[in-house]
Amino acid sequence: MTNSADFAGGPVRSSSVATDRPEVASQFIGRIFARTRLDLGVTAPHFQFRAVRAEVGELACGVQQWGFAGRCVSEPASTFATVLVTDGSMCQERPGRLDTPIGPGGVWRGDTAQATRATWTPSSTFATLHLPLTSIAETAGEMIEAPGTVQFLDNTSIDEASGRYWSDLMRMTYRQAIAPRSCLANPLIRAHLVRTITTAALRVFPNSTMTSHYVRAGDQVGPSTLRRAVTFMHAHSDQPLTITQIAEAAGVSARALQRAFTRHHGCSPMRYLRDIRLEQAHRDLQAADPSYGDTVTDIARRWGFAHPGRFASAYRRAYDVHPSTTLLH
Repeated sequence: MTNSADFAGGPVRSSSVATDRPEVASQFIGRIFARTRLDLGVTAPHFQFRAVRAEVGELACGVQQWGFAGRCVSEPASTFATVLVTDGSMCQERPGRLDTPIGPGGVWRGDTAQATRATWTPSSTFATLHLPLTSIAETAGEMIEAPGTVQFLDNTSIDEASGRYWSDLMRMTYRQAIAPRSCLANPLIRAHLVRTITTAALRVFPNSTMTSHYVRAGDQVGPSTLRRAVTFMHAHSDQPLTITQIAEAAGVSARALQRAFTRHHGCSPMRYLRDIRLEQAHRDLQAADPSYGDTVTDIARRWGFAHPGRFASAYRRAYDVHPSTTLLH
């Protein structure tokens, strides 16, 4: 039987399924992995499948529980897709490579260059996370001189510690996506999380940016250029800006802008933007009225601060009072 559920949280779109019908499971998996063919190899009385999927903006994640042994063939992925094994095990097979067994806690990146085959054991549970490849490329473009297309060189993490970090990041993303009144409905918070994920992807999975030459000195940024960048940040602080957008508005490269902010302001452009948003939250707290239902948490989320404790700490460092003190006065 198929069940659909819409979780609270505005643009977070979620669905779930629990079924003993192979064709229903195939349809659901077909929506998640459009380039994957399932070979279930079980009879209906023994078939069990459960899954939850959440989509918000360019980010998608989910969990699938496979109550049967099975296998699939996946064509080269058209997105950046990763799988985390939380229970059971799977084995990935690629032409010309040794088979890769993956147990609980192991992560795998969907291959974008060649088809792969996977098998799994009964009672296996997998978490999945998808992002457009363009999101990865945009972050890479902020890191290296001539980004082009990011080329991933392997499908597993560079080491066990990196794999553990990635699995924790996937779990956290899923929890946030399916939470009631998910904070990921806020475009500022969602953009921050996507940037965290794309940066981590380039650190966790071997890729061409790890051997690229970083931007050299030059491309000088003067005071007027910095002012353009700061003015743009103030004017659009309520939007999910990227450093690429800020640099384009200022008329320089992202790396040049990074160096200029570090030299003149002692912080990165994104940290400077965070301080602008903190100032905006401060002003909203001053103007708020608790008797009308205004809360510190709601105002913090409005400006992209998802974690109340970290917002309170940053606010105290900046204004020497707790945000609730400002709200109540």
